[in-house]
Parts: sequence; structure tokens; C-alpha cells
Amino acid sequence: MQDIGLDDVDQRLIHAVQVSPRATWRALAPIVGVDPVTLSRRWARLVEQGIVYVTGYGGGASRMLVLIEIECRPGETLSVAETLGNDPEAFTIDLTAGGRDILLSLAVPDAEALAIWTLERIRGVTGVSAMRTHLVSETVRDARGWRLRALSSQEVARIESLERRAPSASVRMSVEQRSAIAAELAYDGRVGVTELASRLGMAPRRVRDAIAEMRESGRLAIRVDVARRYTPWPIYAWYFLRVPAAIAGRIGEQLGRIEEVRLVANTVGEYNVIMAVWLRTLQDVGRMEAIIEERLPGVSIADRSVVLRTTKHLGHLLHADGRASGEVVPISI
Repeated sequence: MQDIGLDDVDQRLIHAVQVSPRATWRALAPIVGVDPVTLSRRWARLVEQGIVYVTGYGGGASRMLVLIEIECRPGETLSVAETLGNDPEAFTIDLTAGGRDILLSLAVPDAEALAIWTLERIRGVTGVSAMRTHLVSETVRDARGWRLRALSSQEVARIESLERRAPSASVRMSVEQRSAIAAELAYDGRVGVTELASRLGMAPRRVRDAIAEMRESGRLAIRVDVARRYTPWPIYAWYFLRVPAAIAGRIGEQLGRIEEVRLVANTVGEYNVIMAVWLRTLQDVGRMEAIIEERLPGVSIADRSVVLRTTKHLGHLLHADGRASGEVVPISI
């Protein structure tokens, strides 16, 4: 798989689907500059190779998001990650170099569920030696807005206009039916409406309207991810910041405007801002730190870690090189 690469058309295609994850190939073709059949064939190849994957998941407003640092006994990090990979509430698992072995993203219904997870369930995972928990009080930015940057701003605007708006009247559908739609989209956020309706025994129009309504209301997010090593930004790093409380909100917004930044979270714990970035080189880890401290007085970067491997991302189990394996443990958010 070392010969896999993304040419210009692949990158334009991925960027286009990032902007409008459920747009048809016919609608995207004149903007990307390739016929619909070729776009479909290229996308199928990218998915089959595990380079791209599309995930549907709940908007997360009703869930507590938590970042957990885990230290493992020597030689047991991979086995810990494998065990945690089967947990639907542990939706992303990064293995890191630095002051923690694993940085885990967790979504739980409430504080009681968090207590059960951190005090009871984690005790059943052999190899864990220590753990630090950071509650996310606000997600300032997440990677739903991160793009491959292969299209012009004018092309992006044209694709954004393709997004289907929700019907004016509310779609009459049970909670169970909406949950069933979301569960199917967790495996493939681009699955066709006709196929999805057939699986669920529902009318295609109702399914189409429900998806549009759920997305517009924030109850459903659909996002496109690409295996990092096949992009120009192969280095993935986490920064742990201490920021004066009075300016934390403003600093978070400023950090979120940096192109390399994929996540900015205000947190309750040892650090009050945690962020994740994708960078071009390992040297950029230090450069990014210097830029932040120079441009944002009052910000102190207390620690940082470089990700060695991601074993699970948004419920998708990944190969060692970051490609999607095709196995999915649907996330709980």
C-alpha cells in the first residue's frame, strides 16, 4: 500500500465531499471538472483503500465530551488500545509520545456515566497504570470544518449551495426511526437514500427529508475524514495550554482560526485549553508552539504530544498507517 497516493483530482474530489458530504456525483462533476462516472469510480477506490471514510453521528449536545490521558504499563499500550477500541463511548484513540501513552476522546450521557467509566469500567482494562480526565466545557472548533484545500473559494461556494435544506414542515418520524437512520450513517455517511430507505423499510423521500432536518437542527453531523499520512500534513500533535480564565474564550476563538488547528476545546482539569493540529513536518511542532506564545500573550503551553498512531477515529478502527479497516464501532454522540 506504500504506492497509494492522491493526485490532483483525488484531492479536489475529497475536498468537494468534505464541503457537501451527500452531494451527488452529477452535481459535483462540473465543479470538480471530471464526469460523474469517473468521480464515482475514484471515490469507490478511495473508500476501498481506506483513505477516506464518511461518518454520521449525533451532534453531541446531549453528551458530555471528555479527553482522557492514559498511562500504560511498559509494553501494554497496544493491548490497552485494542481493548478500548471495542468501547462505543471511546470514539477516538490516539497513541502518543510524550507525557501520556494514550489520549482518548470519550462521550458519555452524563456525570454519573463518566464516574462509572473512569472509576469502574477502566479498572477492567489490563495494562492501565494511571489516568487523567479533562471535561470539555466547550468545543470551540472541531475537525468538521477542516478541509484539504484543493479547491478555490469560488468552487467551495458553488458546492456549499448544493446543500439540501430541511423541509419547512417538521418530518413526522419516531425517535426509533431517526436513531435507525443515524445508526446506518455511522458506517457510511454517503449511503444512498434509496438503499437506506430499502434497508429501513421507509419511503425514500421521508428518509431524505429526515436527514436534512436532523443535519440542520444539529442532531446529526456528517463528516469526511482522510488518512493523515496521505495528505500534506502527516504530523499530528496535541497541545495542552494554560490560559488566564478571563481571556480563555477569546484565545480559543483565535486558535481556531489557525488553518492547521483541527480541535480547540475549553476544558476543566489540569489544563483549560487543549488543541489538536495537523502539521507538515516534525519541526513545525516547535514552530507552532513559538508562534502561539508570541502572538497570544498570556498563553502558556504546558505540554505537548505527537501522535504515533491512531487506532480508532470516530468509531472507525484504523490500520497502523491510518487507513480505515472497514470495521466500525458506532460512536455514542
